[in-house]
Amino acid sequence: MKNTISFTILILTLLLSSCSTYKMDVQQGNALTNDAIAQLAKGMSKDEVASLLGTPLLQDNFRRNRWDYIYFAQKGRSENPEKKGITLLFQEDRLIEVRK
Repeated sequence: MKNTISFTILILTLLLSSCSTYKMDVQQGNALTNDAIAQLAKGMSKDEVASLLGTPLLQDNFRRNRWDYIYFAQKGRSENPEKKGITLLFQEDRLIEVRK
């Protein structure tokens, strides 16, 4: 009887210890790779920038010459999420400045 209880407790402990909540990866915004950012060049049109980086996450209606790209990624239970952001400034629909 004592062995049966011990065995049951052992099995329950193993079953419960294997139960853990799954934490999915979270990615928001445009993935900003260093290669893509390095390809940005002054004088590029808004269409060229959008084809390289995608549509910006934020477009200010009051400052149409400013595009903000924000990227956030957290892998499962990692404690250090990846955060990147850049601001692009345009003049006459041409890229004039990249702020990191």
